Amino acid sequence: MTGRMARTYVLIPDAWHGGWAWRLVVAGLRAAGHEANALTLTGLGERRHISQAVDLDTHIEDVLSHIEMEDLSNVTLVGWSYGGAVATGVLARIPDKIGAMIYLDAFVPQDGQALVDYLPLPQRAAYDAFKDADRALPPLPIDRLGLTDPVQIDHVQRRLVPQPWRTFYQPVKALPQLPRIPIAYIGCTVNQSPIFASILAEMKDSPSIRTDTIDTGHSCMLTEPDETIRLLERYGG
Repeated sequence: MTGRMARTYVLIPDAWHGGWAWRLVVAGLRAAGHEANALTLTGLGERRHISQAVDLDTHIEDVLSHIEMEDLSNVTLVGWSYGGAVATGVLARIPDKIGAMIYLDAFVPQDGQALVDYLPLPQRAAYDAFKDADRALPPLPIDRLGLTDPVQIDHVQRRLVPQPWRTFYQPVKALPQLPRIPIAYIGCTVNQSPIFASILAEMKDSPSIRTDTIDTGHSCMLTEPDETIRLLERYGG
């Protein structure tokens, strides 16, 4: 890697997805000389057969265990969408292992905040009904994921699985203040959700967080993998 430092990336997917969503980005980062691993969280993707009685802590432990078992340090932790809540919890547990944080069109919860706290009341009420019935949350409509290509839509729809409801309702345990490491927020600007538009605006107001955008929908690692890779390298440490 001439002129660039090799980094260690750990990539956390959105709700309903698995590590498969990062396939193109993982290949590109590795081709550039980095170490990159995309995790599938418990109850999702190829791990969908595992009990759905999991919560946010379970997914945080998935990442912690991976970092421990692979003996990783100075990790560039990337959280996409729901994965931002997981990444926030991981940082609070092992700040000494994290060298940089990248939130990719993601939630950035404060201590004690759950993902459902961001949702408008009608969507929150719909999810409450699934919670009360102890049922997993169904995937979002495909148009909410920013996909328009029929091949990509087919690829993704066949792999989405319901999300364990507790993961959206358990509050995150976050650090009281951000550590002195590089932190970036990258927003996707095509048909941007009002939630993520608001978070991006908030991040722009923070002097300690670098911000950037990708001119595509929410699933940027699928629709614009090269640009996603470029920005992950740019803000990776």
